[in-house]
Parts: sequence; C-alpha cells; structure tokens
Amino acid sequence: MIGYHTIWDIFECNPNSISFTNSVKELLNDIVAELNLSKVSESYKQFEPVGATGFILLEESHISIHTWPEHGFAAIDVFSCKSFNTEKINDIIHAALGTKNISVKTIERGVSFEHKVLK
Repeated sequence: MIGYHTIWDIFECNPNSISFTNSVKELLNDIVAELNLSKVSESYKQFEPVGATGFILLEESHISIHTWPEHGFAAIDVFSCKSFNTEKINDIIHAALGTKNISVKTIERGVSFEHKVLK
C-alpha cells in the first residue's frame, strides 16, 4: 500500500466556522500539525458572500477543505503516505466546526500494483 486517503463529510456545522478562509486555514493547519506532516505550500479561495475552499500541498501528499455554509456542510480530505489516527482528527473537527455529525471513510491507496491493459 502507498498511503491512506481519508475523507470527512461534516454536516450541521456552525456556519460561522466555515464561512471564511481564516477559520478554515486555521483548521487545516491544526490538522497538519497534529499529524506531524510537512507543509510545502497552501492556497485558499474566499467565495462571496460566504464559503471557502483551501488546499495544503504536503510532502506526504495533500489536505483540502470545501465549505457550503448555507447548507452547514464541509468536506475535508487528507491523503498521506503516513498512517494516522482519524479519531484525533475527528476531535479537532468537532471542536472547530461545532458539529457531532461526521461521516468518515478511508481508502487504502496503491494496494495492488497489478497492471491491466485496457482495450
């Protein structure tokens, strides 16, 4: 296996916590710090009147967030070649976004290197 790609669908968020880039930037950087990952660069986009998207390029791969405050919804994903404890990240998300309604899925990436020829 090459790495883990974990995705969080976060419902019933406090709209104030996901409306602006400053709060989502802080959340992503808290996750990077908790996982002891190595940041290469980051970029964020503020939507009008509210909503944000952000991406941190990591030496280990990436982390991103996309928010829809009008629906109280945020989507976060972490792709890393290092394994990590999703429960710790759940706690960070709960605290930052004011929700208890989180769906988490982890995909093991690169499990098989069997090559198939497509016709």
